[in-house]
Amino acid sequence: MTRSRSTAIVALTALLALAGCAGRAGAGEAATRDEIARWSEPAGIAPELVHVTTVDGFDLATQSVGVSGGDGMAAAWVGTGTGGVGTVLLRADRYPDASAVPCADLPDSSEPVLRCSLTRGDVHVVLEGEGVEAAVLRAAADAVRVPGADELAHLFSEVQVAGPPVERGDLPPHGDGAPGDAPGAGG
Repeated sequence: MTRSRSTAIVALTALLALAGCAGRAGAGEAATRDEIARWSEPAGIAPELVHVTTVDGFDLATQSVGVSGGDGMAAAWVGTGTGGVGTVLLRADRYPDASAVPCADLPDSSEPVLRCSLTRGDVHVVLEGEGVEAAVLRAAADAVRVPGADELAHLFSEVQVAGPPVERGDLPPHGDGAPGDAPGAGG
């Protein structure tokens, strides 16, 4: 094999590896509703409301992913910089939040907490930034999307799923369902 051909193979391999990484940043194809449902429905999140964003310098706080409202989704991205810790909270719901300005119209501000909203199809998203500039929130809004299939395991890795009801042995089989608390000796 010639040196130029082996160099081309190495370059192509590196390019393919970079393309694989780009999918995590949202460059890949969106996951299907069924793929999302396998992860979201056990947690009580409607698959059509599952959306994510990409924020430069911020990482998803997987423990923050959960239900918002009836069946919406919430997730937070946390970043550290010279100004300290900043967070971007994303909430996706079926209904718009009239109290939030459209993200495209969010003015620069020195407020410690900023809020804005956007719509993706039938999904209404509110972004709330704490310790971040308005430009960060506007960029996060531009990047809101349905996650790729390769992102779902990470996105839902720490989601709390409710288990079956706890069986109690002290509830009577009839009556009002109050625990049996008969008086004992001395009382």
